[in-house]
Amino acid sequence: MKNESAGDLLASTARGVVDEEALKAWVQGPVRAVLPHGAMLCGQSVPHSGGYAAIQAWSFGVPAAYRAKIACAGGNARSPVLTRLMRTGGPVFFDEDDERPDFDANWRGNFRLAGWRNVLGLAYCSGEGDQLVFTSAAFYNVSSAMEAQGRTLQQMVMPHLHSALSRVHQLRSEESTSAATRLLTLAPGERAVVDLLLRGKTNKEIGKQLGRSSETVKQRLSLLMRRFDVRNRTELVRVISRSGDGGHGGRQP
Repeated sequence: MKNESAGDLLASTARGVVDEEALKAWVQGPVRAVLPHGAMLCGQSVPHSGGYAAIQAWSFGVPAAYRAKIACAGGNARSPVLTRLMRTGGPVFFDEDDERPDFDANWRGNFRLAGWRNVLGLAYCSGEGDQLVFTSAAFYNVSSAMEAQGRTLQQMVMPHLHSALSRVHQLRSEESTSAATRLLTLAPGERAVVDLLLRGKTNKEIGKQLGRSSETVKQRLSLLMRRFDVRNRTELVRVISRSGDGGHGGRQP
């Protein structure tokens, strides 16, 4: 695919990314067509006194066990790829035979244990000072030829990934603010149902604890779903949970 047509494809399709499902489809469709990969971690961070704090992160095909092993405080990852991206602005390429000392043995062990052959890290910065947003992505198991194409791929992919992630983050934040406002209007009985719902209780368990029938609980949940404009209890939990953390979450590559 020629660079110009690939860039046009990403630009035109990125504008349609407005939620999590659209982001997943975009990454696994147009992005993968331009930059073939086996799995991907991406996210955004903002600066603070100690470095960067993650505001959102997404995983596409990366095993939860691997993500858990590289997790660290601040919502980021204990990853020399991310460290280099933050320090140099990228791109960064690492393969399983690389023995550079700043890629510590523990991280390399987890990398190889996960079955990764290599990883290409790309980055993009937007804004200045307090308005700076750092967008990064790690593409696992790519063609080794992409090491030489890193800068071209970074210029081609990352501005559009930044745009897509920023849009999703903004909409999630707006959704969270709206949900937080709705939470303030809940009656005590509704609040009690919500609190137990967030603890994973079933309708029967909620009813038993509140002295209500499971049918009454079901009716209250139906009213709450309409109020929060969601289709089911899973979406209700997701929206209400986000209202407590500003819509942020996840970890970066």
